[in-house]
Amino acid sequence: MDKIRGWIWHKVLSFKLPENIKSLSLLELLMAIVVVSVMVLSFYSLQSFSSKELTTSNRRAKIQNNLTLCLEHMSKYVQQANGNMNSVASPNPAIKLYPVGGPYTGFQVRYDCKDTQTPSDLTDDVWIYYFLSGNNLKVGCSGANCGSCGVSRPVPPVSPNEETLSNKIVANFSNTLLPAVGPTDNTGFGLYVVVDPLGNSVDVGLVGRYYPAVVPTLQTRSQNPQIAIKTKLICNNSSTN
Repeated sequence: MDKIRGWIWHKVLSFKLPENIKSLSLLELLMAIVVVSVMVLSFYSLQSFSSKELTTSNRRAKIQNNLTLCLEHMSKYVQQANGNMNSVASPNPAIKLYPVGGPYTGFQVRYDCKDTQTPSDLTDDVWIYYFLSGNNLKVGCSGANCGSCGVSRPVPPVSPNEETLSNKIVANFSNTLLPAVGPTDNTGFGLYVVVDPLGNSVDVGLVGRYYPAVVPTLQTRSQNPQIAIKTKLICNNSSTN
């Protein structure tokens, strides 16, 4: 027993810490903090950039879809517009600016919405009109047969009961100038309309923003994207012989 006890004490007394164990210096600690900080900031910047781009893409897609639906609604009625320009004394174009005599805010389409259409009889047709009111692009109907067209009809003397197609349109109208095409081109117009002299076609341009009343700048255009769309709509039923 004494031999075992002596051996244990010998081992304890002869134990030494490894000579290669060293403590961290202040400089090494600071360098480690800097490296970790750079990594954290990099990940944060990447996440922030991705989130910003995702928001911008999502808003641009919403505006573009909104404008596309507006043009599809217009195209539906323009393609079926009804008109007759044969009479020199009293021409009846299928498409013309709205309202008659101005100041213009949009365009209107002569449309026969009865189940049995009568292209030669224009007395039973209605006018489907599109116009810009502030930031709202609206559609309405005037005529005795509007109830069967599926478009809201104004009821005088009460305020017109039009349908709003979009509330994202830049609040300007023009029938002479092209719409804005760039994200910071603020000289364009929210609704641009040019009607063919014979009333057979119409060039339509729409400019929409996510926040339509706020003018985008270089710093804010990612959060308030602007989209411009322009197309030509052609009537298939108008006679100009």
